[in-house]
Amino acid sequence: MIKKEYLFCLLLFLFACNSNKKHANSYLKNAQKLYEQGEYASAKNNIDSIKIFFPVEFGIQKQGLLLRRRIEIKEQERNLNFCDSMLKVRLPEAETVKLGFLFEKDPKYDDIGKYMDKSQRIEAKIQRSSIRTTVDESGQIQLSAVYYGSRPIQQTRLKVSKPNGEYVETLNIPYDGGANYSFVDAGMTTEVITYSNGKDNGVIQFIYNNKASVLKAEFSGKGKYAFTISDADKNVLVKTVDFAAVLSDIDKLKKEKEKSSQRLQYLESKLTSEQTTE
Repeated sequence: MIKKEYLFCLLLFLFACNSNKKHANSYLKNAQKLYEQGEYASAKNNIDSIKIFFPVEFGIQKQGLLLRRRIEIKEQERNLNFCDSMLKVRLPEAETVKLGFLFEKDPKYDDIGKYMDKSQRIEAKIQRSSIRTTVDESGQIQLSAVYYGSRPIQQTRLKVSKPNGEYVETLNIPYDGGANYSFVDAGMTTEVITYSNGKDNGVIQFIYNNKASVLKAEFSGKGKYAFTISDADKNVLVKTVDFAAVLSDIDKLKKEKEKSSQRLQYLESKLTSEQTTE
């Protein structure tokens, strides 16, 4: 009696094992089909289901792992192709826009160079209060608030407003001799604050979005000084923001391409080693 029950249980176990293997294979075949159709996300979901629902089907799981490697290789190849195609568009755009900018980089002190609109190089020689905009090679914008007057105001922040009272104000940057510095020449004071890494607090975008409006700039510190931002300065900011978008895209695409290349090399190496141990 015990022997019959044992045989019955064994048959049930073998039947269940055979059924599980059949279903696991079904997931694997579906994953292969989806892979061939380029439906990589769905293919990986089917492979994941094998591990979840059939944890003891090690042979099929291993086949699924090899297929996953091939899928991930295809994904990285697709990503590389996308980056290459976008760079073919963005790089010529950047070369065209660069014609209106001057490039500055001191190899001794600068890890990354910056671009300044050619008109602002001329403006830098004109003694007046203004806002100036530059962008570095990675697409990061810097806004400079330049005060020029007969007495110091020790400015630490910039406020830009519209006639209706709407305004945006930068973060406070105290004097440090770097991002905030000043000097006196022939009895006249020049103070310069450079806002970078988000410290403009939305001022750049505010000017960009309201370039057609009359905009007032107000420098504040121990004293205050206000003036209307010139159309020339607004136009330069708009050009620089647009240029920054192109440079930022190029920088991101190059980094993504490098990342995908490294990932692709790793996956191909893993696939080769896993196939040899199959």
